[in-house]
Amino acid sequence: MPMLMLKCKTCGIIFSAMYIPDMIEFREKSHSDSNLIHSCTRGHSNHYLIENYIDLS
Repeated sequence: MPMLMLKCKTCGIIFSAMYIPDMIEFREKSHSDSNLIHSCTRGHSNHYLIENYIDLS
């Protein structure tokens, strides 16, 4: 299962965003809902697009 990471737009730390079972399904969903919000470990909430995710699998 791929692990997607994000770089916080506020403080720059890399944090784990989510595990996903199907990368193709995630990309399709993300293009239709491309304004996903995640919070880093320091509590900063930001909007992210599919292009912001880093696949570490």
